[in-house]
Amino acid sequence: MFSQLFTKVLAIAVLTFMSFEAYGQNDSLVRPSSPYRTEYNPWFKLGTFKRGFHSDSLTNNLDLLEAKPREEWSRKDSLDFAQASLHTGNTPLSEYYFESLVLDYNRDQDFWWDQMMIYILNKDYELGIESIHKSSPGILEFSKIYFLDKILLAYIANEKNSKWYKTGKVFNWDVDSSLFNIDKSSPRFQAEVVDPLRNLDFVLRELIHFVHEDDPVISKACFEMGIIFENHISLTQAYIAYSLGRQYNKSDKDLLNSVKQVKAKLTQKKYKIPNFRKYFPKIKQWRFEYEVLKEKIYLQQTDTIPDVPPVLMVPTEEVELPFKPELIVVAGIFLLFILVLFFLKTKKT
Repeated sequence: MFSQLFTKVLAIAVLTFMSFEAYGQNDSLVRPSSPYRTEYNPWFKLGTFKRGFHSDSLTNNLDLLEAKPREEWSRKDSLDFAQASLHTGNTPLSEYYFESLVLDYNRDQDFWWDQMMIYILNKDYELGIESIHKSSPGILEFSKIYFLDKILLAYIANEKNSKWYKTGKVFNWDVDSSLFNIDKSSPRFQAEVVDPLRNLDFVLRELIHFVHEDDPVISKACFEMGIIFENHISLTQAYIAYSLGRQYNKSDKDLLNSVKQVKAKLTQKKYKIPNFRKYFPKIKQWRFEYEVLKEKIYLQQTDTIPDVPPVLMVPTEEVELPFKPELIVVAGIFLLFILVLFFLKTKKT
């Protein structure tokens, strides 16, 4: 009887120990590798297209400006205020400051782009084009200003015909067919394909910061970018560009077909389908009126309670044992076995 009981308890102990060993080795188990791989592309990749601006950063910027007397503001302070006002959604106030400061493209380039966004938000496309040609009389083809100029012209065409996107183009960007077989690391490929894509990417990022509703011009620009990507750079980047265009115009059937076709090509070549939300995250509520931001700043300045998270419990320190924790279970089972033997022996006597 004792030998049978001992055998059962020992078997339970061994099985328990083996189960713990297997559990501890789960992380080292070999998992089957995915048949899909990331497409090779060292030339140019799209990043995240952010919509809106970080409210805390805007609050801090306005806080610093409010703390400084207005009569002591420098020109840079006024430009910062105009920019912050635009980013909080106060377009009229921003426009007033920018017009009063008379921006120069070379000297105030970062702020100049914000002012150009005001022309688009106000739908003053002709004034925007006029401003471009004053700032840069000679526009280099496929430069940032070139793409912005073409986008403004497309907005004018779209205003005249709401179905413009079906047949119209934004850039008429036809890459030389000889580039299909050229070495992609060559200076020519960099100058005629990669640099223009980089410039267009910059302009689209500026627009997408501000434009959150349907926009057939942005959609078409993304579509044309996707075509260049698909033919010369990467199917993965083409998928992202086409998908971005779909976000701004779901009525464009050609764009939808392009998304499906490039996705099929990615699958056929066993390339991973990118997670589009990584590149175009959902928009957050970010538009705050300037007066609301000033009220928030005032409350932060007059709040005497320190903003320190409470300590709810004393942090515990992990103690390293000189043996595996699983051995405790085995020792416990062995001790239980001894107690059972002792109990049965005592009961028998």
